[in-house]
Amino acid sequence: MVEVMSARRTQTRERLVAAAVEVFAEKGVAGASVEEICDRAGFTRGAFYSNFGSKDELCLAAVEQEVDRNLTATREAIASLPELAGRDLDALLDAAVALFLRAQRSDRVSILASAELRLYAVRSDDFRPQYRRLVDRVSEAFAALLEDAAAVAGYRPTVPGIDLVRVLHGVYEQSALSSLLEDHPADAPGRAHLLAGVLRTMLARP
Repeated sequence: MVEVMSARRTQTRERLVAAAVEVFAEKGVAGASVEEICDRAGFTRGAFYSNFGSKDELCLAAVEQEVDRNLTATREAIASLPELAGRDLDALLDAAVALFLRAQRSDRVSILASAELRLYAVRSDDFRPQYRRLVDRVSEAFAALLEDAAAVAGYRPTVPGIDLVRVLHGVYEQSALSSLLEDHPADAPGRAHLLAGVLRTMLARP
């Protein structure tokens, strides 16, 4: 019985997060009400507050879902590559970035919601510390993954790992928004090539 309730609660939370992402993309975080999110998900306010203490808590769950997905995609992209040592670096980077992008949600709603959540963190004094703690934790994990993979391939970052991650994230996010502005697919080969090229400039032989 406990397992059934746990699975039901997980499903409810996932539906609320998915609904919130849609509404955030349409109206921004500040413009999205709890009532509208509940209506979109097909739940009552009671169901919302039995799963989340506030809209900020829901926002944090949405961000956590995104960054965890990105971290998992990075691990899988690195693990799925052939033997790193002795391989052509450009080919490895192109393959790894392409694998990473294919695992991401590249639809308009996901891209806009991600940007709106980041803007909300900038604007909200209450939400910003929670957002930063989560992003900092995941960024450190990203940095360790990239540094380890580079070392196996015989390279090292030319900047601190955390700075490398911040630069890549900036390019990743901006290129996603640019794809919407220019009506290009967010998973287009050109985007992968751009990210791989930026990463390549920050790697060198020891």
